[in-house]
Amino acid sequence: MADDLLQATLAVSLTAINVLRPVLGPAEEVLDFVLEYVNPAGQLLAGLPEQPAGTLGTLFPHARANGLLDFYRQVFTTGEAGTYNFNYEAEGRNEFYLVAARRSGPRLVASLSDSANHERSAVEQMLRASQAREQAARAEADLQRQQLHNMLQQAPAMICVNAGPHHVFEFVNPPYQALVGQRPLVGLPVAVAMPELAGQSIFELLDEVYQTGNTFYANEMLVRLDHDNNQPAQLDRRYYNFIYQARYSLAGVIDGIFTFAYEVTAQVLARYQVQDLNEELAATNEELMAANEEFLASNAELGRVQQLLRQLNQELENHVAERTQELVLAQAETERQRQRLSRFFSQAPAAICILDGPELTYELVNGAYQRLFPGRQLLGLPLLEALPELANQPMWRTLRRVYETGETNEEIGIRIPVAKYEGGPLEDLYFHYIQQARYDEHGRIDGVLIFTLDMTEQFLAQQQRKTLQTEVLVAAQRQMQQREDLYRLFERTPAAISLLRGYQHRIEYLNPAFQQLFPGRRLLGRPVGEALPEVLAQGFVALLDRVYRTGETYYGSEVPLHIAPLADAPAEIRYLNFTYQAYQETGQTAGISVFAYDVTEQVLARRQRATAQAQLQAVLEQAPVAIGIIRGPEYIIEIANPLIASIWGRTAEQLLGQPLFEALPEVRDQGFKELLDKVLRTGEAFVAQEVTSLLQRPEGLQTVHLNFVYQPLRNAAGHLTSIAIVATEVTEQVAGRRQVAEANERLRASNAELDLANQQLTRTNVDLDNFIYTASHDLKAPITNIDGLLTALQEQLPPAVRRAEQVQPLLAMMEGAVERFQKTIAHLTDISKLQQAHDQVAEAVNLAALVEDVRLDLAHELAAAQAQLLVDVSGGASLSFSPKNLRSIVYNLLSNAIKYRAEGRPAVVQLRSSTTAQGQLLLQVQDNGLGLSESQQGQLFTMFQRLHNHVEGSGVGLYMVKKIVENAGGTITVQSQLGVGTTFTVMLFT
Repeated sequence: MADDLLQATLAVSLTAINVLRPVLGPAEEVLDFVLEYVNPAGQLLAGLPEQPAGTLGTLFPHARANGLLDFYRQVFTTGEAGTYNFNYEAEGRNEFYLVAARRSGPRLVASLSDSANHERSAVEQMLRASQAREQAARAEADLQRQQLHNMLQQAPAMICVNAGPHHVFEFVNPPYQALVGQRPLVGLPVAVAMPELAGQSIFELLDEVYQTGNTFYANEMLVRLDHDNNQPAQLDRRYYNFIYQARYSLAGVIDGIFTFAYEVTAQVLARYQVQDLNEELAATNEELMAANEEFLASNAELGRVQQLLRQLNQELENHVAERTQELVLAQAETERQRQRLSRFFSQAPAAICILDGPELTYELVNGAYQRLFPGRQLLGLPLLEALPELANQPMWRTLRRVYETGETNEEIGIRIPVAKYEGGPLEDLYFHYIQQARYDEHGRIDGVLIFTLDMTEQFLAQQQRKTLQTEVLVAAQRQMQQREDLYRLFERTPAAISLLRGYQHRIEYLNPAFQQLFPGRRLLGRPVGEALPEVLAQGFVALLDRVYRTGETYYGSEVPLHIAPLADAPAEIRYLNFTYQAYQETGQTAGISVFAYDVTEQVLARRQRATAQAQLQAVLEQAPVAIGIIRGPEYIIEIANPLIASIWGRTAEQLLGQPLFEALPEVRDQGFKELLDKVLRTGEAFVAQEVTSLLQRPEGLQTVHLNFVYQPLRNAAGHLTSIAIVATEVTEQVAGRRQVAEANERLRASNAELDLANQQLTRTNVDLDNFIYTASHDLKAPITNIDGLLTALQEQLPPAVRRAEQVQPLLAMMEGAVERFQKTIAHLTDISKLQQAHDQVAEAVNLAALVEDVRLDLAHELAAAQAQLLVDVSGGASLSFSPKNLRSIVYNLLSNAIKYRAEGRPAVVQLRSSTTAQGQLLLQVQDNGLGLSESQQGQLFTMFQRLHNHVEGSGVGLYMVKKIVENAGGTITVQSQLGVGTTFTVMLFT
């Protein structure tokens, strides 16, 4: 029943109620919200199902622009309940919404109401429509500004903005700041922040761009900086590619310079190293060729002087010795050069390989080259066998051309699809390489040398930087356009905006909305304290002073402003949301911008709704049903209301955040985990009735009986993430039902005994009926004989004897006894007939006619008693009943009312009838007769019981009436007051 009450409360609520779950980012920041539940009012308001798919941002894109999403984030993050309002205009709707939100554990509960059903004035409609447009434009501008700022902050390139002719640093992103470590830059001119740039043409380039507006592009320019701020004697040599681009103000005047830069020192030094290596290799080749030519010349000379060998033997031996020594020295030098070259190959940072022969077989591969293909065998294999994917690629064709023509080939930034590992996928790599022919001792080409630099990271970074530069420029242009739009919006926006200049806060600009806050006041050109003296005592000027002094933005929310009254107007209090934000010129605070919204109506409306909201919240928090939510396969307890905590015998602090079966270890082996596993596996709800469980409670381990439901809960993607538990403890009901069952068993046994007794009573009653019938029948003849004998005796007695003083009373007494005995026999006969008459067939009886017949029968008695009979039977004119029995009821009640009348006042008897809503006939007979005491009323319906002896009677009439009524399934009651009168009420089923 409690669950039904909660559901009914949510169903009939006229306020839209949403339950939201946050969508978290990598850093646990709130990105969005999923709508887990929408009550019927919310479904009608938003046109959504109870559990809509998607997030708040996807279902309502405007939630970002109008600030609703940020409001939800703030309430969820801070845990402080809050309210918010916004104007929504889309899809033909223009409505003003009031929102209240409060965090509940891992979820957010929000209540929304709109003004669609409330009549609004034309001014209010215009104001809210204008406010909605202004808020949307401002939110979009803020979003774009934040996105641009985030983009610049996260860009891998070095980015800064210099303002003014002195190039004051206005913005630097982290990569640019890293150039000089912790050295302060922002707010300083470049010449002051980086004095070591003097003489390096940087200042002159900045001046030229600022003066001419021409963009300057630098490629691999040498710039020397004190990167570690330790003032070294020799500054580092680093190379940069950068762009200086002029920034224009809204008036089209240059007011600063954008700088986009990235360091290319590694690429420049690598290229220089490759060039040095090529030059060194060329010199080595020239030396080797010179040595070969010298050896050839020496061999020719030896052939020519062979004839003079013997004559010049001694001279030749000396000469040979000298030449041998020279050869040894040349061979040693050659070996030294070879070792030097080998070390150069292995230690060079560039990837180098030598391909031998027409198949271009890998003869030499240094470590840097092998690291390009860490999972592949190269040495000793032809190029296309080691790297078959190079077939039909430009690199292979240029290698063949170099081998065939000897022309050196150089490629810069060429893309080569290649697999780093054997059988791996092809990857696009970018290289700078030189292919150079190798010559043998005869001057013939016998191979190719390759010098390679892997430029993949630099190339991709360069592409990314170019794309980023384009995006940043576009975003900057968009931002400048948005700024222009914002200034145009100032005049039209319903937000109160003013610009204050100087430490006196002189009002330099205010829009119409700001002037409307203070109608009839002259504000422009005057200090705030002079134009609005009432704000001094309220602390607003002190806040302005602090913002001007510190530069820290101040945000005011629903701050009361007491506005001094004009001569013919009352004082009033307005509530404002406002922002005081300092703005700077040439690096110094020049004034404060004021943006304010009048939220008086929202504040007053919220206060009016506070009581209603509190009552609704109390209903939700005090739901009279045990509710809990467990999450994930570990069944972590996320929600446990007081009732479920009471059932489990723990406090909420002992439960929340704990795995279910660690918090309740006693139920681990009672089958509940298997039930939960099945619900989590199948996604189907489980309903249980009167399940027995052992739970540890403060009083000890107790056996309890539970009705519960395991309801699976899904997220926006349809994945089952949690299980809701709704339970009620029915231990008392189960115990009560068992007691009832035991009582029923005992009752069945008693009923069996009663059946036997009833059968015995039935037989006894039959015997009694037979006895009464027999006695009344058999006694009629004797009493008739006695009556005849008495009459004969009177006739036979002499007249003198009959008149004797003692005989006459005796005869009278005997006659009275016989008469009474005859009446008793008659009554016994009537009772016997009554016992056998309750199965008489009912007929349609006209009550009015029947009462009239009885009146005629009692006409003599009414006249004799001078009694008045008042009849009103319009409320029950006809009924289905035994005519004889109904006549007996009416006759006996009326005759008794006449018979037991009070002396001294006229007798008045009333007979009324009416029909109840259940179709029963109520028949009342009321008199103003003698009345009955309470003790007499208890004996009234006893057979042969007479309460008044001054009139004739047998004490059987009312007994017979009661039996007739009860045999027909009705009732008869009496209300009486001694000396006042009596009322009999008969109820009969018609």
